[in-house]
Amino acid sequence: MRGFTVKQGGFWGSTPFLAIALLAPLGGWVSDRAVARFGKRRGRQSAVWLGAAFSAGLMWAGGHTENNILAILLLAGAAGFNLFATTTWWAACNDLTKRYSGSLSGFMNMFGNLGGWLSPIVTAAIATRVGWNQALSFAALVTLAAGALWLLVDASQSLEEPPTPQPS
Repeated sequence: MRGFTVKQGGFWGSTPFLAIALLAPLGGWVSDRAVARFGKRRGRQSAVWLGAAFSAGLMWAGGHTENNILAILLLAGAAGFNLFATTTWWAACNDLTKRYSGSLSGFMNMFGNLGGWLSPIVTAAIATRVGWNQALSFAALVTLAAGALWLLVDASQSLEEPPTPQPS
């Protein structure tokens, strides 16, 4: 455990959850403010980009830091900023479809859980072959790619077809 006692490990192990508890609601607030200022498309995109960029940067820095405490704090911040961005994903589901937001959220959640299932497998495979620094660098790259994919998301466009007029 990198020189930590069980008690210290338990304390420092809570830091990602504290960062998430602080940054997830902040991400929702930033997302809503950005929508008010830039519109749904650019507002939602900018909130995701901000969260993804900070998450990736902190993850990379944490993976390349020798100081244990600093590495923990940087990686905790990376987790917090990941959830900072995640709140916008859920809001975008409501923006994109009112009638089917539950279905869209479930579909999105399914792929998120698939990534969550693959993540420890891929991370461990990379770490055992080339080291933890490279594993975390790869995870940071994936985080940046996920943020970049938001160029394709336009939360101002409804996925629902307009109702067809009924003949009288």
